[in-house]
Amino acid sequence: MRFAFGAGGTGGHVVPALALAKELQKHGHDCIFIGNKDGIEDRLSKNEGYPFHTIRVRKLYRKLSLSNLAFPYFLAESVIHCKKILREEKIDAVIGTGGFVSGPVIIAAILCKIPCFLHESNSYPGLVTRKIASKLRRLYISFEDTRTFIKKADMKNLGIPIQEKALAKDFSLSELGLEDDRKTLLITGGSQGSLAINEALAGALDELLEEGWQILWQTGRNSYSEFSERFKGKEGLYMFDFTMQMNEMMSRADLAITRAGAITTAELERAKLPAIMIPLPTAAANHQYYNALAQEKKQAAILLPQSELTPNFLLAQIRSADLLALKHALDKLPENNAAENITQDILDTFEGE
Repeated sequence: MRFAFGAGGTGGHVVPALALAKELQKHGHDCIFIGNKDGIEDRLSKNEGYPFHTIRVRKLYRKLSLSNLAFPYFLAESVIHCKKILREEKIDAVIGTGGFVSGPVIIAAILCKIPCFLHESNSYPGLVTRKIASKLRRLYISFEDTRTFIKKADMKNLGIPIQEKALAKDFSLSELGLEDDRKTLLITGGSQGSLAINEALAGALDELLEEGWQILWQTGRNSYSEFSERFKGKEGLYMFDFTMQMNEMMSRADLAITRAGAITTAELERAKLPAIMIPLPTAAANHQYYNALAQEKKQAAILLPQSELTPNFLLAQIRSADLLALKHALDKLPENNAAENITQDILDTFEGE
């Protein structure tokens, strides 16, 4: 069979698509990707060797914006172009993983009467997901709370698909100038970093170090120069702007301070790493808040709204965190086999056709 993926806008939408595409390939199926030229979906899918087809689609902003005036034109053009791609590539099914890029691909497939599947990574479903859920052959969700926002859809909760990454078994914190047997705090605001998290940590740093923590601090590229200069030479501190060893660091840390994106949530669960989650307040429809809330309900993380984030309150949250209880809750969660399970479920729907 031949599958087309509509995914893009953010890595949180593309990563699940790549995980599913890899599994479909294992079963002998072909996959293509459709998205914006020079978008993250363009770069990541080509890096994995998938054919990429370009459309022009723009995001619909929830606030007043002049760019919204052009949205209907770009959407219609993209749908027409997608229909052409789907027919020429003889696509048997379309899989979307959320975000505005997936919209025209799914709409085109529905118009062409091609079976459509969509995966929603976030607890609060995006606009595309909410609008087209009833037209899908199946909607895959990652949080049970999602069911409260969508009523008419065939839904299955099989988790967030992420690609398995082999950890370097010999990875040691000593490579970074730290100690393997010392309690370790991992700070990350994502590849771009979080100024709010960075500033709160900066105000709490000395007390954390004095209390015996050693710290892995991803500042993000935008803030690295400022904060690395301020804290240069601090014992027990390793600062970096970006790393390809985040999974290894997660496996060595005892507690993380993070945002609450869907992929971050899945990676924390895979690493069984307790976290204090600080949702990005400007995330679309405040979906990171709902992600963190869902994790808190599972007793797998602590929700700390950014509006309450201060150095002293962050210190208090770290000091009061029951790491054993959080770790126990994480250990009880099932292993992440979402990519395999969703792929098999998709293929099962075609049996007998």
